[in-house]
Amino acid sequence: MKIIRAEKSDIDIFSESELGFGACCFFGEDKTCKYFFEIKKREATLHANTDQHISQAIEEFLFYSGFITAVKDKDGRVLATRTPSEPYPLEIAEIQPSQFYINEKKLADCKKWMKSPEDIFIPIAAKDGKIISLDGHTRMRAAIDLGYASVLVYQDEHDEHVFHFSNEAINRQINSVLDMELLSDEDYALKWDKFCDDYFENLPRDSPSAIPRS
Repeated sequence: MKIIRAEKSDIDIFSESELGFGACCFFGEDKTCKYFFEIKKREATLHANTDQHISQAIEEFLFYSGFITAVKDKDGRVLATRTPSEPYPLEIAEIQPSQFYINEKKLADCKKWMKSPEDIFIPIAAKDGKIISLDGHTRMRAAIDLGYASVLVYQDEHDEHVFHFSNEAINRQINSVLDMELLSDEDYALKWDKFCDDYFENLPRDSPSAIPRS
């Protein structure tokens, strides 16, 4: 049994607005213990329907939210703190994608909660003079559509696989989130999931594997 990140299809468990934050998870396959992290700038408030497995849920959330400095419960009690790298503003045009497609529905959901560029945090890695986005491609495209030229970025942990994905994006002439193809839910799952599955299935057995962020 483990903490599992919620997917956009988990609409029977979380609301559309909650799923739009990308900060929902549950414990185990039965999905009875659920957790939603409400992000406000660099802090998050945990809303949970149980007191069980809280530490595991927070650990999973923080792994995918490297900019967060504190997690509190709904009464304001501090559950976890840390000092991550400091985010800084960067123009979206300077960021190299590591993915190829954007889900149209997820894009629409992002636009519902974005109020300013200060709401948008993007994890990055640097190599060969390029700034590569590890996650947040949909958020960056939503930012552009809303008229924001920059977002907040921060250095985050990553593995070497991200450089294969960013190089493949360059080979496909994807040098900006504006070059990423907009796809329906169904086509996104077919094209992106298949590419990821094929890539990791063909890795050498002694190669460390990782699931790419979305």
